[in-house]
Amino acid sequence: MNTTQFALIALTTLLAAPLAASAAGETRMSPGYYETTTRIAGDPEVERKRECLTPAEVQARPLERVLAELTEGRCTFSQRQIGGGRFTFAGACVNEGVRTTFRNTGTYTPTSYSVNLNSRTMVGGTPIDIVMTTTSRRIAAVCPSGAR
Repeated sequence: MNTTQFALIALTTLLAAPLAASAAGETRMSPGYYETTTRIAGDPEVERKRECLTPAEVQARPLERVLAELTEGRCTFSQRQIGGGRFTFAGACVNEGVRTTFRNTGTYTPTSYSVNLNSRTMVGGTPIDIVMTTTSRRIAAVCPSGAR
């Protein structure tokens, strides 16, 4: 498994975090068309993607369900706080016998979020540290025709 794969695994622990609370107490994003930008420290390449989040997807994917489906490995949380437009997650995941620790912080609104991810993975006794920032914002309330 390479550094990018570790980064993506670690990032999945947070992507659901920056959400808005629904009336039922579950945490959800607003549907719409989103642009997401990811930067990994030390990598000059910036990843940008656009995707549609439908009302059905919003209803089917509350935060707690997303957290339960985290990564290919097994994760435990020492800290998981969401509220007041801010969040913090900290913990560890085990994937294929390799342990990754992480601390993620960020801010959110119903239509945007910013995530700061810091993780450390020990591979063969060598630490791999990843610092990554992801921002996402809704660029349209309705998805363009053909967008996914």
